[in-house]
Order: sequence, then structure tokens, then C-alpha cells
Amino acid sequence: MSDSSIPIPNPAPGTPSPAPKRNLAVGHFYNEPFIEVCAPWVNRISEVFFAWPGILSCRPAPEDSPALRAKLFRELHWCRDNGILLDTLFNCNCYGDTAVGSQMADTVISTLDAMGGQNLFPDIVTTTSPFIAEILRQEFPQVRIRASVNMRIHGTIGFEAVTDLFDEFYLSREHHRSLDYVRRVSEWAKLHGKKIGMQLNSGCLRECPFQTFHDNLHGHNRINQSREGQKYHFDIFRCRTRYAVRHAYEDFLRATWIRPEDSPLWEPYIDVFKLATRRVNAPSQIVNAYASYHFDGNLLTLMDPDHSASFAPYIIDNQSFPPDWMRDVSGTAVDCASNCTHCGRCTAILEKVMVKK
Repeated sequence: MSDSSIPIPNPAPGTPSPAPKRNLAVGHFYNEPFIEVCAPWVNRISEVFFAWPGILSCRPAPEDSPALRAKLFRELHWCRDNGILLDTLFNCNCYGDTAVGSQMADTVISTLDAMGGQNLFPDIVTTTSPFIAEILRQEFPQVRIRASVNMRIHGTIGFEAVTDLFDEFYLSREHHRSLDYVRRVSEWAKLHGKKIGMQLNSGCLRECPFQTFHDNLHGHNRINQSREGQKYHFDIFRCRTRYAVRHAYEDFLRATWIRPEDSPLWEPYIDVFKLATRRVNAPSQIVNAYASYHFDGNLLTLMDPDHSASFAPYIIDNQSFPPDWMRDVSGTAVDCASNCTHCGRCTAILEKVMVKK
């Protein structure tokens, strides 16, 4: 698909549509044909992020095998041949007893050496670990080091404390919808020679109290965790409890995702938009929606995690949102969601967008 054929909504009535930008970071996935999905959008995809085989990241990894490695290497070479940057992940929240010390340093060094041996040395490394950032700074000064969204750095004061360790920052999810906040951070980043990114399709609750707890679990035995959680009737996903059990559907509207149609509003300020596609049912649907700036369907299915089962038999119709959904700075989409007084505005919008399929 050519640039000129991609539909982009006007940012405001009477203003021209912006040209498509190459600013999407796609998580490498195995459950659909990666190259086939991404090939139509090489003019939009700037990066692919992935965990090297055997390396823990903040998602359960598929079981390492020769076939998996061959597929990953082939598809990463395709990315590099098409000008897509490689971003490898060391973004667990918990590395246990090996978090600081020679064992972790050796793991980082040997992993990047192995990547270089496959002619896949990364352009970027995204990490939650200040220690790993320090090792990278010392051993691989040519690599750009990015602070993971899981570090939850909320503003420029936090960035200033680690400017020596990181070249780029993912913004914490909590303030994604505040354009005033994003604009201020963007000005700071340009002044300090840094780049900033944000995630577009997070299905997490805003300010989720379970998030740190849940992210820490990824560094450990998830199968055993699930078994023990079932034993005690405990769901590690608080979002699923809020929707499936308590029917607090308005919480979805108060979250931090950005609709594909609204993402151009952020493009003047954000260098890279992360799409969580590594552990979802239909990554192609997410890539196509955000790359084309348009989606006609159930918005729940674009999220990670996908909450469509918890809402069934209802869907969130993406095309039913009010036209000023993201432009009204006093509205549900933006700041009032952080300090909700349950005034009824969320419920009024929910009645428009939540329809029975």
C-alpha cells in the first residue's frame, strides 16, 4: 500500500491530513506470518522489538528450538534489509539473584556477541535494569539504550536522574493521553538530545495497582503461578476481575490506549509508537489498524491484553466514539480519568460505543 492510499483523519476540521510517518515499533510474533503481515507497511514500521532466544523479557517466551531460531533470524534479517531497526529486550522487572553482578553482565555481553555473530547486532536495547544499561554503556557504546515502559518513569525529573544511562525513554502509561504532558516531555527530550516513545494499545487499567506485581511474575515460573493462583481462586489480572466479574466496563474508557484514528495528534511529539503484538491473538489486525490510522471493529481486540471475552456478548465499536473523544481535554479520554468522580460521562459514552454483537 502506498503512502498516498493510507487514510488519515484530519487532526482538526479544515486542516490538511498529515503525511504517514515511519514511527511504529512492532513486537515480533510467531503466531502469524510476520513478514507477510509487515511487508505492506515498511513505510510505517521503524523498529521491531524482540527477546533473543533464552533471554527473559516481560512476556512469556516461546520454547527455544532450532526451528524457532531459524524463523526469528530469517525475519530479523528481512527487517534489517528493509531498513527496520532491531530493538532487543532485557525488560523483565525481576532478575532475582542475578540482577546485579558478573553473571548478568556476562549474559548481556554474550547475548549481544551472539547477535553480532548472526549479523543481527541490535540498534537499540530496551531494558528495565539500570545495571544492564551501565554494562551496555561500558561494553557497547554504539548501542542506543532505551528505558522500558515498565520502569514507569513519569516525568522529566525522573529522566534527568538517568540521562547518563539512557538515550531514549518510553513514557509511563499513566499520562499518555495528556497532550500537554507529552508536549512538555517532548520539548525536554529535544533539548537534551533524547528520544521518547509511547505504547498505543495497552489494555492495562490506568494506574493499575497490580502492574508491578504482575510484571515481576514474568521472571519466574508462570505455569506454577497459574496453578497456584487457581488453587486459591486468585486472578493475577485485576483488569479481568474488573470486567468479567464486577462489570466495571467504564474502566476500559479510562485506560491509556490511543485509537488508531487519534494517533496523528501525538506524532509531532513522539519519536516511536510501540505496538504490543508479541502475545496477542491477531497481531496482523493491530498492525493493519495502526499503520492505516483506521479500524472498523471491536476496539477490545486491538489491546494487549485483549478483553473481548470479558465483555462478551458486547463489543466496543471503534467507529462509534464521539469525534471530539481525544481532543476534548476536559473529557473522559484525558485527564479526568486519573481522578474520577464517577460523574456519569464515562457511562454516557459507554452507552454509545458498547453494543451487543
